[in-house]
Amino acid sequence: MMRTLEARARALFRDYSQRSNAALHAPERADLDALAGAFAGHFVGASPAGVMGGAKDASFPEILRRGFEAYRASGGTRFEIINLEVEMLDDCNVMVRADWEFDYLRPRNGATGTIAFRNIYFVNFAGGEPKIFAWITPDEAQAMKDHGLA
Repeated sequence: MMRTLEARARALFRDYSQRSNAALHAPERADLDALAGAFAGHFVGASPAGVMGGAKDASFPEILRRGFEAYRASGGTRFEIINLEVEMLDDCNVMVRADWEFDYLRPRNGATGTIAFRNIYFVNFAGGEPKIFAWITPDEAQAMKDHGLA
């Protein structure tokens, strides 16, 4: 059972990474409903900016779309998970450490670079399907500033 949950969590994040990168590259073909489908009906996120929570409603795919627009506007060229660590918490929940890379071509001067960061996600399997219900992220806005993208 535990190995099955780990494998399913890994599959969820492989798909999430592929869809995120695709949304960055081809917004007109992005499957934002599928990206939104990775999340539970209610969720919470924490970062150095604070804690937020919400319900996944009909506006959630639009929020995702605006996020990918902002990444493109900042020069984003690749947005992928390069490593996953999955920790079983119990028979229904896992913690996933996802190492992301965001490559960019800085619009103002053509410089290239990569922002590497780790997000921590909590995934629940109630109802059979893995759903992200919480995450912890580093200071994305500061990382963008540090790389001259904001």
